[in-house]
Amino acid sequence: MIKGFKGRLIAPGDADYAGHRRIWNEAVRARPALLARCADADDVALAIGHAHGRGLPLTVRAGGHNFAGRSLADGGVVIDVRDLNGIAVDPERRIARLGAGLRWGRVDPALQKHGLATTGGSVSKVGVAGFTLGTGLGWLGRLHGLAGDNLTGATVVTADGAVRDVGPHADPDLYWALRGAGTGLGVVTEFRMRLFPLVRPATGMLVHRLEDAHEVLWRVVEATAEAPAHLNWAAVLTGAPPVPALPDDVQGRPVFLVPVFSTGPDGVDDPYVRALRRIGRPLLDTIAPTDFCAFQTSTDDAAPDGTHWDVRSEWLTRLDGPAIDHAAAMIEEASSPLSEFLFRPLGGAIAAPDAPDTPFSYRHAAFMTEVIANWTTGDGAAERAWTDKGLSGLMHLSAGGPDVNHLGLDEEASRAQAAYSPATRARLARIKSSYDPAGTFTSPPWFAC
Repeated sequence: MIKGFKGRLIAPGDADYAGHRRIWNEAVRARPALLARCADADDVALAIGHAHGRGLPLTVRAGGHNFAGRSLADGGVVIDVRDLNGIAVDPERRIARLGAGLRWGRVDPALQKHGLATTGGSVSKVGVAGFTLGTGLGWLGRLHGLAGDNLTGATVVTADGAVRDVGPHADPDLYWALRGAGTGLGVVTEFRMRLFPLVRPATGMLVHRLEDAHEVLWRVVEATAEAPAHLNWAAVLTGAPPVPALPDDVQGRPVFLVPVFSTGPDGVDDPYVRALRRIGRPLLDTIAPTDFCAFQTSTDDAAPDGTHWDVRSEWLTRLDGPAIDHAAAMIEEASSPLSEFLFRPLGGAIAAPDAPDTPFSYRHAAFMTEVIANWTTGDGAAERAWTDKGLSGLMHLSAGGPDVNHLGLDEEASRAQAAYSPATRARLARIKSSYDPAGTFTSPPWFAC
């Protein structure tokens, strides 16, 4: 079907098409005309030429999580890079070469063997590619910056079939765009990531009753307002985790969780960690010195494969009492224990004056929020309406737009474009026009035709 292609080509009539087409979000039903599982960058170039020559939509799949399912397009060609999964670590230079098909669950242990780490996904099943090319906000973000901030170079196959070694001094505009623009500019086959010494963190979960969310979260925000970058935390309103130690009256009910992550020199005795543990009356406190990789996989069960998802997100200037109360009220209406409201603080290296120049437009934001809906059967209309209602109660705190990595199903183009400032979007459009003038790749969500 594609002369010289070394990988696997899978069409709708093939017996294993359904398995190869299946993605994390079962709510996405698109059926591509061809799945091209590439063996190397040359295969990628051949698949690009095949799609372009036939005028077919062209998307890229790396195999991780994407709520909107932008890796699939009806009748299109999917460049599937999941078999590009090599890992090479240079501990002296503190650089890792990561294949585009990797997930963080394979990367983190490989780096940890050398006492190193980099900002990766908060769920180990998240893919390196989409995470890095989008926002890349992980547990090490406040300390070491976003994933895109730590991208030192990449191998990219562009629309003309050229295999480019991209970096600060080679195709610098494309390199700039790859550090946060998402998809649509080329196919990255390998990432070069900056690494950092790995400190055994103090991590764990504080579980509170939902009715205490207002007081506890407000006090957490106040207690961490001046916290050093080595401290990170989140606020999650969701169904109680299946932990026998929790009281019977909260089993299966919504609760308020505060995951805590600290790489400070004092470990669990860090004064900010101690302050968080003293707030309210937690039903469960699991904070302890923790293996980094174990912590990175600790929330995997909250995002299982084979179910249906939608999301809304927004960068926020701050939190206030009405927003917290709104989130608590909404989570009580959620139809699934996996649905959640989430708030994550920014600051630290993300907002530092010397933070790198990348497409990320919301370094000034104080928080990011996600409203995540989950369902098992049906069209999800009620759950999707729930996400819209959930986000609407927070928009008075908006810093200007959503997280490009957490755009939901069928969100309007204006929402996607708001993921970047007008100046950044204009610069990205110029780069898109330079490297893909014929629109070979399916346009990224921020691209205004």
